[in-house]
Amino acid sequence: MNDRSKVIACFREAGFRMDKDRFEHRLVAQKFVYLLKLKGVAFGYPFHLYVRGPYSPLLAREYYQHADEFSRCETESTLSPTEAEHVAELTALFDKSPSLLEIGATYGYLAYEMHQPPQQAYRTVRRMKSFYPSEQIVRGVNRAKQFLFVPTEEEKAALDAELGEWQRAGIRSMRH
Repeated sequence: MNDRSKVIACFREAGFRMDKDRFEHRLVAQKFVYLLKLKGVAFGYPFHLYVRGPYSPLLAREYYQHADEFSRCETESTLSPTEAEHVAELTALFDKSPSLLEIGATYGYLAYEMHQPPQQAYRTVRRMKSFYPSEQIVRGVNRAKQFLFVPTEEEKAALDAELGEWQRAGIRSMRH
């Protein structure tokens, strides 16, 4: 399956019919594909950081040259169960919101491509996206973390232990 077919299949799975003439649609398309790529969906599109976040001129060329295929979501390609699961998770978390996707993808680029520590990546996003309200930035960054973070077995065990302590403390406080 070529990259264009896979992108169209992802958009079809997400219920996103792209209109290349709408800026918001182009923004959603770029950030959606970028976040899926970070999650492990294989795309050959190279991305670089621009003012509005990660952007691939090659992907842009595809949706301009094949606008009808993108707007009709026409492809014979189907996604693997894992790819479909990633699309569903991304769609549920970001609801195709241009601003949340822009913020989340920018955070992902800084943290995963530029290897900035989480706090530094967050501060950079706040500086770069100062035209968005702080609450929107926090939501976008948190959703990106939720989508991209895959805890190791040790982290899961530590989290379970910590949550167990919190649960026991909550139960004790209810008794008093």
